[in-house]
Amino acid sequence: MKRAAPAPNTACGPQRRAALRRLAGVTGLLGGWGAWVAWPALGGTAALLGGCGFKLRGAASMGFSRLQLVGVPATTPLGRELRQQLGGRVQLVDPPAPVQVVLRLESAQREKIVTGLTTAGLVRELVLRLRLRFSLSTAQGRVLIEPTDLVLQRDLSTNESAALAKAREEEEIFRVLERDMVLQIIRRLEAVVLPPESGATGAR
Repeated sequence: MKRAAPAPNTACGPQRRAALRRLAGVTGLLGGWGAWVAWPALGGTAALLGGCGFKLRGAASMGFSRLQLVGVPATTPLGRELRQQLGGRVQLVDPPAPVQVVLRLESAQREKIVTGLTTAGLVRELVLRLRLRFSLSTAQGRVLIEPTDLVLQRDLSTNESAALAKAREEEEIFRVLERDMVLQIIRRLEAVVLPPESGATGAR
């Protein structure tokens, strides 16, 4: 006697196809101006795909498990973003707890550069730029990532009649740049391989 084939999930099929189309559209925006409005849509789409048995690729593992952050205050947006992104992957510790690697943020700077003026001499166009310099070493001081400079920027048009809205937009753009910068750091950390002698110890 033949066993009946399981009935297809007809309700999920169209929803899954629509979700995949939305996911493709959303991810196409990342890295451009639409990146900061795309993430909420991405979260809802991922949830729908998960309900249909579709799984997104998880975060890559790190070659170490205990990391110390230096020069990144937890009270700053950049510090919060770094801790959020790293917290689910490695254990963030401070001496005297054992440490394997030390991530040092040597500098981080927001810049606003005027690139266009109106005929009245008012600012019309700006470039918002974020500069960051970081390095990674073992707790014993062996350099794993040489001091590295990262620079990201976005254009912003201004309007003196909507100064408050533009100020909010400016802050949101800087937050997007900081998130993108953190993801660039994470990708570099994922490629790090600890030397055999690098056991966990207190950072110097």
